[in-house]
Amino acid sequence: MILRALALLALAAPAARAASPSPSLLAEVYTIEDALRLGQRNDAELQTAEQDITIAHQRAREASFLFYPEVGLQATGTRYDARYPFALRPGFASLLLFPSEHDNFLSGQAYMNLSLYEGGRHINTLRLAQTALKQAESKYEAVKLDIDYNIKRAFYRFMLAQQILSSLDGAGPAFEALETARGGPVERIEAQSVFAEFRAELSTARRDLELSRLDFLKALNRELDVPATVQGVLETRPALVDIKQALVWATELRPELQSQTYKAQMDAISVNLALGRRNPTVLLGLDYGVNGYDFPLRQNNWDATVGVKLPFNFDYWTQHTQKVAEQRQGEIARAELNDRVQLEVRKAHQELLHWQQEYPLRESEFRSMRLALSTLPRDARGTAPLQARLHVLRAERGYLEAVTEHILARARLERAIGRTLP
Repeated sequence: MILRALALLALAAPAARAASPSPSLLAEVYTIEDALRLGQRNDAELQTAEQDITIAHQRAREASFLFYPEVGLQATGTRYDARYPFALRPGFASLLLFPSEHDNFLSGQAYMNLSLYEGGRHINTLRLAQTALKQAESKYEAVKLDIDYNIKRAFYRFMLAQQILSSLDGAGPAFEALETARGGPVERIEAQSVFAEFRAELSTARRDLELSRLDFLKALNRELDVPATVQGVLETRPALVDIKQALVWATELRPELQSQTYKAQMDAISVNLALGRRNPTVLLGLDYGVNGYDFPLRQNNWDATVGVKLPFNFDYWTQHTQKVAEQRQGEIARAELNDRVQLEVRKAHQELLHWQQEYPLRESEFRSMRLALSTLPRDARGTAPLQARLHVLRAERGYLEAVTEHILARARLERAIGRTLP
């Protein structure tokens, strides 16, 4: 009776089988391509990085407008009564008005201002904005690589949990024979022990499936109560990667390193901008205006002015010292990041080599054990055949885990070097 109750509990629990890998009619089925596409579309950090690119692009356009002249029109109408001459406020063209029998004064003006020389400030501002745009694009690529790796990790762990539970479910009917086991106390204890091991494996597999489903949905930024399954083949192939070539690829292609390179350029431009504060500025101004008390306005004047401005800033050296210190901070950060990337590439490469050697061995062991199991007589009785089947199921689980770890090790190395492996 105890064995019958345990069998019913482990093999027929409907609540536990709700997480079975068999897709229901309402379950969402994802391939790796679907998961990557949906994950990128739903990720808030990637969307923010995309908007950063838009902002940086508009700032670069805005900086390019510094080389264009400022052109405008201005019209004023003034009603006044004066005993002494006075001038209007600067916002109204600083027009000089005199006592007159007229109450109204009308004025129209066209103007143009152009910076002829600004000590390199405009060109450095433009270069700074353009470099910031490249840095924003690099950050976008870095975020995209992180998202792809996280989705791949969640996807293949979910697929692993599905296949493990599917294998255990398929072997379930064979263990139901334990409920009719007969014999002495020793035989019944052995039967209960084998069944308890299988029940624990099945319970762990169901728990792992549910946890991996939650991790997968979180990676896609989907609702966690959505029924979902993944579709694909859990297989891999060896990847031959030279560690020296991988380090070169990481140095050239890693978006974080590229971003730090652009940061170095921005620091150098900031130093040049600080130096440019002591350079003179040459401005050209053109004005044409018409004035009068009544329409049509016949009195007109024009001027062309060239002005030179030589600044004396008391905070020049403080600004310069600050920018030089920030440039030095950037150099330290780049050296630290480069060391961290080198370590990450080497560890990912070592992990790939380990699982590349391990999964063929586990596959060979699993197939050998499965072949030996197939040679057992069909009418074999006792707990020994089922104990052997349980060993085969564990060997299959170890093989599937090794294949998954090799796939993820390859994905980690691709993330570390910033490109897909050939």
